[in-house]
Amino acid sequence: MLNKKHPIFSVALAHRGLHDDQTDENSIPAFEKAIEKGYGIELDVHITKDNKIIVMHDKSTLRTTGVDLLISDVTLKDLEALSLNLTHSKIPLLTDVLDLINGRVPLLIELKAENEVPLNLVPEVLKIVASYPYQESVALQSFNPYVVKDLRKANTGMPVGQLLSDNLAGQSKFVHFMYRSLLILKISKPDFFNYEIKFIHKRKIQRKRRSLPLLTWTIDNPDKLAKASTLADNIIFEKIRL
Repeated sequence: MLNKKHPIFSVALAHRGLHDDQTDENSIPAFEKAIEKGYGIELDVHITKDNKIIVMHDKSTLRTTGVDLLISDVTLKDLEALSLNLTHSKIPLLTDVLDLINGRVPLLIELKAENEVPLNLVPEVLKIVASYPYQESVALQSFNPYVVKDLRKANTGMPVGQLLSDNLAGQSKFVHFMYRSLLILKISKPDFFNYEIKFIHKRKIQRKRRSLPLLTWTIDNPDKLAKASTLADNIIFEKIRL
């Protein structure tokens, strides 16, 4: 069982950095704000056509830059021409964020892969994190159980988590069953699980928490914060004062 004294359980984790109406999510300014407040950071990564690991939630750049590019179909040079909507800063590389954090706060990295796992996603992320001097404060996670499984097989010593929800847009009834029943954990065999706050009161989730540490997302109001304080081991939050 993962020791709950690991840094990802020691401080609240800022969802995509400490972003707001003036600061873009998953941006260097959002990460700087989280570090200033002493919060941990949760972020998302994708792999580009030329195997660069960039920090962004969506598979397209449209929502956050106003320009519609599919990350998997473009190179880093293509993305360097874009700016984020609010701060006009550039889309960060994972290496940029690691250089910024420099061991000051814990980091939770979500690898984005919907149905098919991009060939080089896991190896490239692991190669980057392998050179980070503060691996003891890093954890990795994904919704995709095969990504989680591959991360676990790498045996890096960094904890690996399975993201879950009862509501997975665009997925089949079978996939929903596998997640809601927690059977997906038999495939991924994670060190912790990270379940959407709406559902963590369920008996089977709380039973599983006895043997597997539980994170929860996304805490954005006082009611969710109160719920999480008794039903989870740490939170991923946004747009709320803690």
